[in-house]
Amino acid sequence: MKLSEIQAIFWDFDGVIVNSTEVKTHAFEEMFAPYGREISMQVVDYHEQFGGISRMEKIDYSHRHLIGQPLSPEELEEKGVIFSGLVKQKVIDAEMIPGAALTLENLHGRVPMFVISGTPQDELIDITNSRDLSRYFKRVLGSPVLKVPHVENLLQEFNLDPAFCIFVGDALTDLKAANATGIHFIGIEGSLPFPEGTTVLPDCTGIIDHLQTI
Repeated sequence: MKLSEIQAIFWDFDGVIVNSTEVKTHAFEEMFAPYGREISMQVVDYHEQFGGISRMEKIDYSHRHLIGQPLSPEELEEKGVIFSGLVKQKVIDAEMIPGAALTLENLHGRVPMFVISGTPQDELIDITNSRDLSRYFKRVLGSPVLKVPHVENLLQEFNLDPAFCIFVGDALTDLKAANATGIHFIGIEGSLPFPEGTTVLPDCTGIIDHLQTI
């Protein structure tokens, strides 16, 4: 596919544009440490297995199924505020994934781009604004809306052909969103392996060259 034929690129954020995956992992470990190491490691395992889904879902699941103490809506909201306090500034300060800054700069104005993340949308917008990244994207979208509805809504709003769109992500949630909406997928190497046959790159360094081989 020629670069000029690509109608849109959908980007995950943590671990794809910004090297912030470990920030979130350490936050889950710290947040659940009072329940003991066994519980905190189970929470971390769950977080890593389901990368890309909302932290609120992970916190709710962990309290409900791992600790056995379901949270009220108010308690869950409070936990979300605590988690945000643990991660937000660290994500703002985190380094870019190798090749991401140059890739975004080179594609800016040539291909419409969107961020689709599991991070709460207001927090995600604050982070991209603080890092001066918002200018690269037509939309910066996060939770509580799931990735598939986000992609479907954008395909419709911008009249995009899925066959000429690409999702770049580092989690199975991203791959599933691409498959569910019929768009191409490029994986960025993360903590868990992708299924055999998935295109996976170590980082964003060669992504523009690869886009033209799809």
